Amino acid sequence: MLSLLLFTRKINRTANVVLALAMLALSFDVFNSAYIMFGYYKEYPNFIGITYSFPFLYGPIFYIYARLISSGDNYFNPKFYLHFIPFILVVIYGFVFVYLKNSEFKLALMNTGVEDTLPGIKIISYLKPLHGIIYVFLTIKVVRVYNNKVRDTFSNVERINLNWLRHLTVGLIFVWGVVVISYIVNIFFGKNIKMDYLIYTAATVLIYSIGYLSLRQPQIFDSLIQKPDEQQSAETKTKPAERTSYQKSGLTNEEASDYLNNLLKIMETDKPYLNSELTLRQLADKLSMSTHNLSEILNTRLKKNFYDFINHYRVEEVKRRLAEKESDNFSLIAIAFDAGFNSKSAFNTIFKKHTGTTPSQFKRQIS
Repeated sequence: MLSLLLFTRKINRTANVVLALAMLALSFDVFNSAYIMFGYYKEYPNFIGITYSFPFLYGPIFYIYARLISSGDNYFNPKFYLHFIPFILVVIYGFVFVYLKNSEFKLALMNTGVEDTLPGIKIISYLKPLHGIIYVFLTIKVVRVYNNKVRDTFSNVERINLNWLRHLTVGLIFVWGVVVISYIVNIFFGKNIKMDYLIYTAATVLIYSIGYLSLRQPQIFDSLIQKPDEQQSAETKTKPAERTSYQKSGLTNEEASDYLNNLLKIMETDKPYLNSELTLRQLADKLSMSTHNLSEILNTRLKKNFYDFINHYRVEEVKRRLAEKESDNFSLIAIAFDAGFNSKSAFNTIFKKHTGTTPSQFKRQIS
């Protein structure tokens, strides 16, 4: 049912289809595990080994899912198919050595052990956890880039559903950690010690929890990040000969200085940071510049991302208001909300990061 919902959901459609395929593959994998554990393979031996290649699916699928949902892109890049080469190679291996064989051969494999019968099968077995760990690190890298992208785009991130980030990262580490431990245990203690139940249970919980969170995940970057053609049009306004340290944004040093001065002026006079939902696009529109150029100026000139830049002004606004006598008539959280914060926890965390003290301690110090 969850797979069907993911297939039909329009938001993050391509990412959800990828995740739905992972859920279907895992469901089939779990059924196959039960098929082996409860001895059904003795009556229906033709299905023996049919899911052996599936572990080479899960790493690429989660990685591609993270890439798609973090970018908000519904385009499935053909280059993604390259990640499934190990899976395809193992499937081909299966056809050559197992799938097309008769029932007697497959039953003999189960009785004598595949590692003692099939050539190269030990190498494939040990490549499974290595392959999985590699994709864990690749996925974590995508998650980090995504997290930075959010903070380069939004001034408040508390209402953005980022639970899938934590679930995906922790879940992948746990699942593949269990796989690695199971291999180590089997090497030192023999095949009598099995951890298949734990592996499949952890993988099932991970995929279905991510699927549930995906149904609640908005398409965060839809229309908020400037399209490449818009960036290009802004860049072509500057002559190539004039470009120096701003080659990425297409700005000259003089243009960057003008934009920076205008930005700082607007921050002091118009105080756009008081808008708790302020985004990079909104501020860029106010300055009549591209989001790409604005982000470049913040990163290169001020050494800050958009999130830290805006919240610095909000902290200064709170400090200014706390210094006024009228502040005694308002609670700290009321002042924080007026300054542009939208949650108590975010306010306390950001305030301490910028000042080194909590809001309450700061208020007592100036009293």
